Parts: sequence; structure tokens; C-alpha cells
Amino acid sequence: MAAVAAGCAIVVLSAAACSGAPAAPTAASPPATPGAATTPSAPRTTPPRGFTVRGDRQVLPNGSEDTQAQAAGAACDSAQFAADKSLGSEIAGGFATGGFPAAASLLRHFLAGTGTGINYPPGSRISRLAGASSAFQAVNEQVQAAIAGQLKAGDVQVALSAGQLPTVTFSLTSSDLYWSFRGTQGLTVTGSGSRKSGRYVGSLTYVIRDSYGFPADDALGGFGPPMRYLQTACGAAQHTGGAHWFPDTVTVIVPFDHPA
Repeated sequence: MAAVAAGCAIVVLSAAACSGAPAAPTAASPPATPGAATTPSAPRTTPPRGFTVRGDRQVLPNGSEDTQAQAAGAACDSAQFAADKSLGSEIAGGFATGGFPAAASLLRHFLAGTGTGINYPPGSRISRLAGASSAFQAVNEQVQAAIAGQLKAGDVQVALSAGQLPTVTFSLTSSDLYWSFRGTQGLTVTGSGSRKSGRYVGSLTYVIRDSYGFPADDALGGFGPPMRYLQTACGAAQHTGGAHWFPDTVTVIVPFDHPA
């Protein structure tokens, strides 16, 4: 690659440098192979720890669901049937004008006698009323405490027993919830979430369950007994135009946020 000049003016880095004869060319060393570029390792993170929640308190058979006359030999009197039917329609109209639209709708559905269920979904007026009520908030507080306790104990598949799911009783008589539901009879809770920044966060879905009907001991401002007569002695489907109990629910979704 390079010749030797007099006086070694040009120095060739070889074993024969500065000799009078031309130095034998040396094999050029291959360029050093650069080391493979390394990608910095991403810091290890603990993946969010997911959790689920499930609990169900079923509606048990009860007097609200009676469909037959309770007294032996009881029969549907046509005059009583007509009077009670008219009374029911009048009461439903009073609910509507009095600012209780859900109560009016449910009573009319009862009088129609189809027996099909009515469901109030999240975001509906009655769902918002239920979620804001002190009765529901007390139940939600109790349920969330039970869930948080299981999560802190390390159980991420939370199963709530029926005893951990209190029923919701709407007792405020100035509310549409009272005239529509009063004491409810079942509750289903589902939910999910994950552990983030030292907290368990997610959401819970409550399905408040009820049987809309009139048990024997339900006076309800004086119109309970005639409505029960329409449900049992003159009830559908054994009597045309009779009333019938039906299942109804209200669904409320709330956030869940507790320290881990």
C-alpha cells in the first residue's frame, strides 16, 4: 500500500519498517466489526391486576306473585271487578298528574294483565332517581365495603353471598320510587376493574329486582286490597281483563375506587 522513501521519511507500520528494500506488503487487517447495537431494555412493569365481581340475591316466591284467589271457593264478582278496575285506572291517572310517571306506567301494566317484565336501564329517569337515593347509596356503601375486603385479602374473583347483598327499600313517600317499588326483593351485582397506582378501580352494575303485585298485607293507602282482588279473584289469565303481577328491575351503574 505504501513504498519506503530514503531516510524513512514515510513510515510504514510493518515488521520491516525502515529497511532499504521495499517492504513486503502486509495484508491489511480487516476492519474491526462493530458490536451489534443493543436496544435498551424497557423497564419491567407489573401488569394491571384485573378483578371481577359477581353476586346474586334471587327474588324468592312471595305474596306479590299470587295469581289465584286465596279464600276457598272465592269467585270473581263482575260488579266488584268493574269497580276495582275503574279505581285502578283512576289511581294510575292520579299518579301521572301527581308527578309519578313510573308509578302510573307500572300500575297500568299491572291492570293490562300481560305479566311481561318491565326493565328500567341505566340512564333512564327512574335509574337516575334510584342511584341518587339515600336507600341505594346505603346499600352501595355496604356492598363496596364487602368487595374491598375480599380484594385486600387477595381474592380477585370476588363472589358475594346473598347475605352480603341487602335489598333496597325506597321509603320516601314523596318519591316516584316509593309508589313504583317500595321494598324490593332481589339484587344482582356484577363488576370488573384492575389495580392501578395502588388502587382498585372499575365499575359495578346493580340490578335491583322486584315483583310488582299486591300481597295480602299491602294496604298501600287503601287501594292495595282492591288491586289484590283484581290480581287473584279476578286475575289474568283465568279471567279476561284481569290483572297480573310481573317482574320489574332498575339497573344502576356506579364507579368502584378503593385503596389496594
